[in-house]
Amino acid sequence: MPATWKKLAYEDDVPLLTLFAAAHTVLASNVANIAVGVAIGANSVLGRISGNIQSIDAANLRTLANVEEAGAAILKTVLAANGDMIYASAANTPANLAKGNAGQYLKMGAANAPEWGAGVGAFVNTASAATRANLTPTALGESCFQVDTLSCYVCTVLA
Repeated sequence: MPATWKKLAYEDDVPLLTLFAAAHTVLASNVANIAVGVAIGANSVLGRISGNIQSIDAANLRTLANVEEAGAAILKTVLAANGDMIYASAANTPANLAKGNAGQYLKMGAANAPEWGAGVGAFVNTASAATRANLTPTALGESCFQVDTLSCYVCTVLA
């Protein structure tokens, strides 16, 4: 039996080279059975927010991903160095708190923002059961760490 050949595509079904009018073009179909060339722009992706398939830039991609705006997401660029932390400087406003120095502790500052404090940390005093009674706190909230029982104390009434 001789070989037979069957044409798999008809000329009307083959995309025309003119659809690839620009570099980085892909074929899409916005209407049934009709191919169109869609060029993908630099720093963009291909998608469909509404209407036709199109090249989507970063701003429209955030809309597609349901991210309100670039500032709403905490970005890597907020952190400047190893050890930095992110805090809210105002509602919905991420900010960088640079790392502190050795021996500093994190405390709430006067402007309702975190800041680094100097000293040994939250416990201003350390004592044993025998010596804690001899401490004279100078401010409400002053603290003491009792080393023999690993207990924490805070001054609630000044003499």
